[in-house]
Amino acid sequence: MKSLHSFLFLCLIGSLLACEESQEEEKKFLYMGPAMTVDDLNISYSDSGRVVVKMSTAKQLKMQNEDEVYPKPVYINFINREGVEYSSLRADSGKYIKKDNYYKVMGNVFFYNREAQQSLSTNELIWDPNKKIVHTDKKVQVNTPSDQIVGNGMEASQDFSKYKFTGAITGFFEVDSLITQPDSNSRALQP
Repeated sequence: MKSLHSFLFLCLIGSLLACEESQEEEKKFLYMGPAMTVDDLNISYSDSGRVVVKMSTAKQLKMQNEDEVYPKPVYINFINREGVEYSSLRADSGKYIKKDNYYKVMGNVFFYNREAQQSLSTNELIWDPNKKIVHTDKKVQVNTPSDQIVGNGMEASQDFSKYKFTGAITGFFEVDSLITQPDSNSRALQP
């Protein structure tokens, strides 16, 4: 009888230790990858029942903390009150930071406003939807029909109708006419 009690006691201790070990093993592995992956994403944002922005990208990764990562090129089109696309943006990649509610696009960022015939080139651009502004602290080039301005740092309204440089302007050129459309043969701005 004594040996049966000893055996049961040892089995109980062994199973408790086994449970404790598997709980320790579970604690060691914490998955930090995407909670969801979406291919060929197309999103429309509306304001007062009217589509104002359309975004598309080949891949979206929704992370555990609800941030979003766009590892492939991102395309954003801005729509005016008449339903006409008036501005567009293209970047190599992007992300959305949920906690702070802002979007960041990176790599060969090119923004073009058809109505104003203005373009912007930079390597990083941040959009704050609450303040309705875009900004960067990186090198930026703005082309208008008559000027080319190069500087460090810029802030603009989200439709690019108003902008100001926040850092030093390193180049200003008045010209008769500038091409504001992207040139696939030109090199991207270097930081």
